[in-house]
This record gives sequence, C-alpha cells and structure tokens, in this order.
Amino acid sequence: MTETRTETKQKKPSTFTKVMKIASVTLLGILFFSITGLAAKYYITVQNTFTKINVPLETSNKTTSDLEKKKPFSVLLMGSDARPGETNGRADTIILATANKQQNAVKMVSIPRDTKVDYGNGDIGKINASYSNGGPSGTVSAVEKLMPGVPVDYFISINMEGFKDLVDAVGGITVYNDIDLTEVNSKFVKGNITLNGTDALQYVRIRHEDPRGDFGRQDRQRDVIIGIANKVISSSGVSNFESIMKAVGDNFQTNMTLTDITSMATNYSSVLKNVDSQELKGEGEMIYSESYGFDLYYFAPDETDLERVINMFKKSLDITE
Repeated sequence: MTETRTETKQKKPSTFTKVMKIASVTLLGILFFSITGLAAKYYITVQNTFTKINVPLETSNKTTSDLEKKKPFSVLLMGSDARPGETNGRADTIILATANKQQNAVKMVSIPRDTKVDYGNGDIGKINASYSNGGPSGTVSAVEKLMPGVPVDYFISINMEGFKDLVDAVGGITVYNDIDLTEVNSKFVKGNITLNGTDALQYVRIRHEDPRGDFGRQDRQRDVIIGIANKVISSSGVSNFESIMKAVGDNFQTNMTLTDITSMATNYSSVLKNVDSQELKGEGEMIYSESYGFDLYYFAPDETDLERVINMFKKSLDITE
C-alpha cells in the first residue's frame, strides 16, 4: 500500500519500516557504530552492554553457526509494562517474526496481549500474564504453546518504562500521531508531535481514549521505537552514545549475542526487502474468573486462522512433518 506525504506532514512509517526498525531498535542500530569502525571504544562499550543484557534461552537450539550458514530463524519481540519495583510486569506488545534467507522474506504476526492461552487441565490465561509469571522465557513458552510446532529461537524484550530513559538519552523524538489523544496530554494532537521521555511514556500507554484500544497502543509503541532508532543511527547518536548505552543496558534483554547480531546484519539484511506483516484474527469473549469473581475479557484466536499462521511460520522455518 502506497502512503502519501506532504511538505509539512511526516509520513506514518510503513509496515516494512516498522518491522526493520523494531527488529533492530538500538540493537542493530547501535551495531552501526561498531561495524563501521567509528571508534574502537564504541565497540567495547557495545560488547559490554550485550554481555549485560544477555539472558540465555534454554529452550533454543539455534547457534551462531546456523546464522553463518544462513538458516532460517525466529525471533519474539516483547514490550514489557513493568513499573519501578516490578521484576517483569506484563507483555503489552508481542510480535513473532521469522526470517528465511533462501525465501528472502520475513513473516511477522502481532499477537494481541489479551490472547487466550490454554495451558491444559483447564488452566486458561492471557498471554501477556506469562511475562509476569516467567519473564521473557515464560512468554516464549506461552507463544510456543499457542503455536505448537513453531519454535522461538531468539527474543528481544524491551521494558516500556525504559522508553523514558531512551527518549531522553537521544534528546527527544518526533512522531506522527494519527488521532487526537489530548485527554492525557494536551500536546498529543493529530500530526507531528515532539516528545521528551515523560511524554513518550504517557503516549505509549494510552489505551482507553483510543477507539482502537490495544491495537492503537501497539502502533504508538512501534512508532516511538522507530523514532528512537532513527535518532540512534543519526549523527546525534554519537554525542549521546554513553547515555544510550546505559538506557539499553538498563531496559533490554535478549538471548542474542553480539556475534549473533553481527551475523544477522551481515547475512540477512536482504530479507527486509520482503516483509509480510499480519495480525492474528479472532474475536473477544468474556470468561468467568474464579480468582477475581467476575468475567474477564479474552481475545480468542480464530482456529482456522491460527492454523494458517502456524503453517506459514513452519514453512518459513523450513519445518516439515
């Protein structure tokens, strides 16, 4: 779909741009400094940061050697809403993507935060709660439960609270807001808006005022990430590099190593030219909760569409049964 742009209006990022920037955020964006040899000290800082944010994923069998051989892989992108004092919070944003070098394509599906997951023995829960119960690996397990036969090789987890630190670290960002949302903050008018860290955190948390609910919030989260990534890879990122690294170290988790990221940047960049972005289809339903004593809203995936998505991911990962 082609999007128009005027001299005074910033184009709302395309799905392709969103995927590329979300997948990189500061991880591939920061890597820009090391692979271009901007300064040796930056590479050392990046390496130290990756050591700090690296969290192994015991269920993954993917290796750097697989990436060097250009084998397909999957990555789960998560945005946590953890507040100060909370260990994990919940996963507000959940996106599963696969990359296949031979097909030269990326498949990506957004999973609504209220998606119903059946853990067996009558244990039903919302997929976003899996993060508060088990951190990134808990949500990885929930996604694999939702989509049997589709393994999650890598994850990138972003603490949404960290948006404030990241936005301030890059000196503020400008995003295009496609709807008036002025009940929370008077500056959230339709059009280009400039945000500091506090503003950005408010902006990505708006849900009830937006008639699109969680789907609108997910779009804003993506747009803020894009704004951050654009500033990171710009010249202003150089002067703010140490602040950016601290914000990344405090708010990111991933099982990727710096070597993994380097291999991805080297071997898979062309797949971003062919990105298929989708949303899981389904409808809402109310289910009584004995714990709360009232009905809770769940997003129930359409079984036919879920099966289609599972088969799509398996094909992308070269999984045959």
